[in-house]
Amino acid sequence: MLITAMNPLLTLHFFKGITNAEKQAIIASDQFNEKDLKPTVYQQYKRKEDFDSRWEKAALLASMEYEICQREGVVILYVNDVDNFPSVLREIPDPPVVLFGRGRWNNKKVPLSVIGSRKMTNYGKFQCRRFVEDLSQFPINIISGLAMGIDEVAHQTALDCGATTQAFLAGGLGHISPKKNAILAQQIMNSGGGYFTEQPFHVASLPPYYPVRNRLIAGAALATLVIEAARKSGAMITANQAFNYGREVFALPGALFQPMSEGPNKLIADEIASIALDPGTFASNFYPLWSKNRSKIDLSKSFEGQLIQHFPHGRKVHSSYLKKYFEVNNSQLFKSLHVLIELGVLQRIGVHTYARKTAD
Repeated sequence: MLITAMNPLLTLHFFKGITNAEKQAIIASDQFNEKDLKPTVYQQYKRKEDFDSRWEKAALLASMEYEICQREGVVILYVNDVDNFPSVLREIPDPPVVLFGRGRWNNKKVPLSVIGSRKMTNYGKFQCRRFVEDLSQFPINIISGLAMGIDEVAHQTALDCGATTQAFLAGGLGHISPKKNAILAQQIMNSGGGYFTEQPFHVASLPPYYPVRNRLIAGAALATLVIEAARKSGAMITANQAFNYGREVFALPGALFQPMSEGPNKLIADEIASIALDPGTFASNFYPLWSKNRSKIDLSKSFEGQLIQHFPHGRKVHSSYLKKYFEVNNSQLFKSLHVLIELGVLQRIGVHTYARKTAD
């Protein structure tokens, strides 16, 4: 939805001096109150003497950007908006306070990032199409970076197959890069998806912003699939970031002396990524409900069943408690929580918090 009143969190987004992780800790606190945001941030800020001037500057930038968003029809998604902000992205340690976007984010479909080289080979192009086409039979949300090469093939194939797709930009919404993909971005939006960024509207896609964008691609999906990548590349940065977030990484193996296969082969050799050989096996490994041999989950014998035992009716449960109690990584935990949400057993009720689904 289009925001019609400026949220104080927009000022926090522009405030320099505390990290995104520190901002997230403030917002996720049970005591968080938007009306008390300024004094709460003040307590976190170390250089008290220049706090007021920095806060005023952030408020001015927020006001200016808000006016631009209103004029340009830009959607502003706030991290504490359970319904509209990317739900899986909210669970990383350093999510953005806000996202600026066109279109909408689909939280009802299963998010998978598909990434790779701008200098793709015919093999990479074929495999990207093959995987995305097959996965499009499921309720999937294909995420990528709207770049040339594998990214645009992933987006376009999803559109051709009627699947939902989302893109993250390195720069502002007024600077889609490459320019030719502005048409693709519009098609994504018109098909029920959207494209999003942390950066203000008029910010260009500068090199320092690409790693920042890559963490969004890694964090917004339950898993990342690497089709092709050079050993040193943005796709490798994204894959390693996903691994560091505790998300599953899959990679398509390739010829040993093919430069665009060096990245995926290294991820597999270093045990960062699991091998993705064919779409059918990948689908069942990635998301249990999609297994041809597992049409129904036996909750009494599964990890999902163990999770449910920690959700008595009327009680909200924080994901950090579940992770500590079960000693599992983020990938397994959030995938199982997503399965239980899809089954109608659980619901998200806040930042990092879940509860049993109540009858409508």
